[in-house]
Amino acid sequence: MIVYKNSAIGFRSDVEENKIADIIESRFIKTFGRRVPENEKRSWINSMKSMETIIRKSEIDNTCGILIEYTIPATSKRIDFIVSGENLNNIPNFVIIELKQWDKAEKTEKDGIVKTYMNSNNVETTHPSYQAFSYKTFMTEFNENIQKEKLEPHACCYLHNYKKKYPEPLLSPIYLDIVKESPIYFKDDYDKLEKFLKENVGRGKGEE
Repeated sequence: MIVYKNSAIGFRSDVEENKIADIIESRFIKTFGRRVPENEKRSWINSMKSMETIIRKSEIDNTCGILIEYTIPATSKRIDFIVSGENLNNIPNFVIIELKQWDKAEKTEKDGIVKTYMNSNNVETTHPSYQAFSYKTFMTEFNENIQKEKLEPHACCYLHNYKKKYPEPLLSPIYLDIVKESPIYFKDDYDKLEKFLKENVGRGKGEE
């Protein structure tokens, strides 16, 4: 199930006109039959403004596709953001982007597990890179169109409120293998994310 689907230019217009959160909420209610908490709606507003800036500054083609809150079939897993399009070699691709509102985190000694503050509590949760990578794996295994159309999916995460620390807990040695598979971009890494999208989906034709 897909809550929101549009072209890159259409998505940018919805954000610029300050109606993206209302559109997502309306379609979410129609899709899932329930309303969303106010904090989730606020997170959409903040995250989508950040992503509109990334999409615009990356200069990817206007015909790239944008999917928001995509539910992986046969699961309850919802992907925050997907950008689709052809890469620099005209191969059809899509990029899964896990979005986080975090501004700090702690490492653990558990593979793929970190600590961060949620609802005023410091809790263990999945590393954002691992989360995005797992979504790509689910998609690859369960969506036959990826195999049939020879798509080349990519995954990454964008923590648009998070100022990278030195040393950075999310880049601790225990996480480096998964970060290599699914890059993590912090608040000041917007130019790197823009380049990542340009290279992998920038030539458009993503709505197909």
